[in-house]
Amino acid sequence: MLLENSITELKRTGRGIKDLRSFKFKHLAPIFKMFGKKEKIWVISLLALIIIDVLLLSIGFYSTNTVVVPANGGSYSEGMVGEPRFINPLLAQTQTDKDLTRLVFAGLYKYDNQGNIVPDLAAENFKLSDDQKQYTVSLKPNLKWQDGHTISSDDVIFTIQTIQNPDYKSPMHSLWSSIVAEKIDNLTIKFTNKNVSAPFVTNLTLGILPKHIWQNVPPQNFYIAKYNLEPVGNGPYFVKEINKLPNGTVRSILLESYSNYANGKAYIDEISLKFYLTNQDMISGLHTKEVDSIGFIPFDKKIFVDPKNTKLNILQIPVFQYQALFFNLSKNKALGSHAVREAMAKSINRESFISDVYSGMALPAYTPILPEQIGYDQNVTLKNSFDLEAANAILEKDGWKKDSSGMRFKGKDALQFTITTNDFSLNVKSAEALKEQWAKIGFSININVVASAEFEKNYLRTRNFEGLLFAESSGYDPDPFIFWHSSQSNNPGVNLSQYKNLTIDKIITDARTTFNGSARDTLYKQFQDIFSYDLPAIILDQSVFVYEMRPDVKGINIKVLANPEDRFYDVNHWYLETGRDLK
Repeated sequence: MLLENSITELKRTGRGIKDLRSFKFKHLAPIFKMFGKKEKIWVISLLALIIIDVLLLSIGFYSTNTVVVPANGGSYSEGMVGEPRFINPLLAQTQTDKDLTRLVFAGLYKYDNQGNIVPDLAAENFKLSDDQKQYTVSLKPNLKWQDGHTISSDDVIFTIQTIQNPDYKSPMHSLWSSIVAEKIDNLTIKFTNKNVSAPFVTNLTLGILPKHIWQNVPPQNFYIAKYNLEPVGNGPYFVKEINKLPNGTVRSILLESYSNYANGKAYIDEISLKFYLTNQDMISGLHTKEVDSIGFIPFDKKIFVDPKNTKLNILQIPVFQYQALFFNLSKNKALGSHAVREAMAKSINRESFISDVYSGMALPAYTPILPEQIGYDQNVTLKNSFDLEAANAILEKDGWKKDSSGMRFKGKDALQFTITTNDFSLNVKSAEALKEQWAKIGFSININVVASAEFEKNYLRTRNFEGLLFAESSGYDPDPFIFWHSSQSNNPGVNLSQYKNLTIDKIITDARTTFNGSARDTLYKQFQDIFSYDLPAIILDQSVFVYEMRPDVKGINIKVLANPEDRFYDVNHWYLETGRDLK
């Protein structure tokens, strides 16, 4: 009876509502009052279930038919060591300056996460002439500097001519001295090289300067111009604010995303960069949450690189840099023996070496061509892989006999030599680790540690060493010319071992004068095969860049780096906020 009365009342109430838009929940009040306590609970529960079902259906539909996408917003901070001086692609030399320059300036091209050249300001890939000496590049239309001026080919020509002018004393002068840059029209530039050079394309990643800002700055004022700290750039971020201490020291710089960047506005609105005097200060800043991340973690601070620390995302990114022991074969009779060098190569346990020296934060390497570089040959590593028994057998066969102390002699000649290195702590630890490992095959090793300035002047340049422990950076293009061609044996060349092999010379020359990727790949495999037999040096390890940052930064897709500043190659795709779009 109660249910029938309720239905009747509901009909009456419904007739009383002339328009659905005038409906109010108070119209249901008379009905609700007719219910008993149990019926009220039942109705409320039913309505709650209906609402929950509708919400769940809506959420399900939303989730099924939409996808998570990056959204604009948020701020990110990073600590760096050293005060910035030159946010200028022509002058940046310190890592802090290089990092800032990469964030504020863009070049014609940049590298992607695989080390491939891709357009940045350029509209498309360069056009190569038939003689492979001319590169024609077109700019994207309607590009703007961060002050609103139009970017044109005049800016590119001005940048190159400034580098080439010796009065400006740019550190990049030698890279551009033989290049002619010619304006074709407002958006097109032609570069002419005197010789065919496949590695030249790396030059085109250089950041471009605005002519309208710098053309009136004379060479004598180039290093002290205010624009070095207050730059007008064309990259993903612009300098919004500079904070200085009372003594004038730059404490921090706030960057804001640039809406007209050639490859799209960055998702993260602001990046705050804070500068510290020492690595320890920077790490303390991370712990006190002054910064979200730090761009470099010293290897001797391994306690701060704990993979179990879930509060931070720790990236270990391979870098195109290797550490090696370079031999001066004319300084030590024993090292002149191929058998001795082969035994040394086979007696290095790289896994143990990397663990002891780098706390595991490095990768084993065997030749100057590294993984991810064109021509890398995995099979070459097998030639000199760790085999202590084989190493001892090689020395025995070559006439080196152990005495009662375990040291080897050939007649009166002792199996010994001196490792020279600078006072960088990792190099010292590396020398000590090698000394310990080579003692197992009867070597006596002396270690000569010298200050960095003296090391470069009296040992590196003069080649005054028996064994030199040093690191070399090869870049994305593995071109080994300056490191291993015989023409580079003397300073300022960096063929530190003074390695001379005519076959190697031809391979290197042929590889750098062809743009045929397959041909270069084959040539570099030949280079590795010969190198791993001759052993003018023993390649020990490949460096990694350790990047410690907050875990909610998404969109980072870095596979390999040539330089630490390249970690920002796609910073415009990093994001903190998300939204949803329809599929």
